[in-house]
Amino acid sequence: MAIEEILDKLQIQKDQILQKISELNDFRQGSLSPRYRKCGKSYCHCAKEGSKGHGPLWMTTRSVGGKTISKAIPKEKVDITFKQIDRFHQFQKLVHEYIETNIKICDARLEEGKAASREAEKKG
Repeated sequence: MAIEEILDKLQIQKDQILQKISELNDFRQGSLSPRYRKCGKSYCHCAKEGSKGHGPLWMTTRSVGGKTISKAIPKEKVDITFKQIDRFHQFQKLVHEYIETNIKICDARLEEGKAASREAEKKG
């Protein structure tokens, strides 16, 4: 297959990846987990041995500039938050594919330059 054909196919692939990225709905980075806490009152059910405590309180966590950022998520928004996190993972996968496709394009262009040099040497 000629380098021009390879480059055309890779460019189409690159455009398709960008299209998929643009079609993603809202997404969020991080993880979502339930948290339990103890209130500190000796007479409360949470003070009993083996009790998880009050909760769950759903929290997202993510790292920003080396710091952990947490955000409370209302119970009724837990399902949608899990979907947003899943879409973030899809986004990451697509970005990885985009990078790999770009590298293949760069490599093909290098080969294109080498082929042109060899042709020039033959003629020269």
